Amino acid sequence: MSPEEEQIWQAIRQRDEKIFEAYYKANYRLFFLASCKYLRDPVVAEEIVNDVFLRIWEDALTLDIQVSLKFYIYRAVVNQSLNALDKHKRERLRREELKEDLRAADEWEEMEDNELKLKFYKAIDELPTQCRKVFKLSRFEGLKQQEIAEKMGISIKTVKNHITRAMKDLHKVLLDYKHLPLWLLAVKYFFWCHH
Repeated sequence: MSPEEEQIWQAIRQRDEKIFEAYYKANYRLFFLASCKYLRDPVVAEEIVNDVFLRIWEDALTLDIQVSLKFYIYRAVVNQSLNALDKHKRERLRREELKEDLRAADEWEEMEDNELKLKFYKAIDELPTQCRKVFKLSRFEGLKQQEIAEKMGISIKTVKNHITRAMKDLHKVLLDYKHLPLWLLAVKYFFWCHH
């Protein structure tokens, strides 16, 4: 557990509601997405995340967390999500997981990937309005620069400038990540091919 997490965990054990609520709000979406991956049901996923956090709060004094606090909660959410699946889905998922032989290291990598996605999409939302529109038309709708220019009533040069600006801003999000996941490498390749 990192020094920062240790400080947060000790505050939670001392019943600091503000710290607990802040940690919940900062990490809720990450755990919610993890649960939704298995359940495909946002209502149940929300219940599971809330249940896990409630148990953390209620049992804080008796819990012995040796690993990262975030990973502990992530694993608890995944386990509870699997338990919520009906028998048929659970058996099918178990067979798939046996084939893949998922390990804790893989789950950790998946968690980091989800965190990067959250940062990536947040960075997109923070782009200037026109720049964001160009980015989404290119990345999510697959339009070429000429098509984007015609659709938005702007020049191709302006489209290129917006794409360059978007890539520059989004690149800042990636500076802390040495190894980019394939989905993000694909994004970079897509843009430079359309540049």
